[in-house]
Amino acid sequence: MTTTATKIEIPAGTWAVDPVHSNANFEVEHAGVSTFRGGFKPVDAKLVVSDSGIELEGAVDVETISVDDENIRPHLLSPDFFDADRNPDIKFHSTEITGEADDLRLTGELSMAGVSVPVTASGRLRGPIDGPGDGQKLALALEATIDRTEYGMDWQMELPSGGVALANDVKLVVELELNKA
Repeated sequence: MTTTATKIEIPAGTWAVDPVHSNANFEVEHAGVSTFRGGFKPVDAKLVVSDSGIELEGAVDVETISVDDENIRPHLLSPDFFDADRNPDIKFHSTEITGEADDLRLTGELSMAGVSVPVTASGRLRGPIDGPGDGQKLALALEATIDRTEYGMDWQMELPSGGVALANDVKLVVELELNKA
């Protein structure tokens, strides 16, 4: 069931993702001194607005992971992290959307590496507007921080000077442009 207590107005119907203008990225602290970034593209998502509420579903194919060092990519796809052979997708399904356009709270279930965990994201909504061509557009920007170890991503390496290679907290940043179907 989707609960919606918002002060936003979105016309009823299904809003389909524009894959060219949408992305899903992650950031994690590396070696205690820098940030490692990566992302997935394309993003598959839809927003359904009805009398019973607003519901967001999204997914990415783990194999589409993009990182700056292609030598790291196979390790991320391995059972140490995403376990892509057994869990080819990362999926999200909202259970509650609350707030206002500039201060949304979106709660749902994030499933990856064979584990599903409740997640709350904060964000903002822009639109709807009449877009180029026919139809309306809106944008949804969301951020959440998850603990990767809750998903069984426990790989770690101790550094010679002390500390660890990767933080457990991972920031997720999802930006969606959606078109009214």
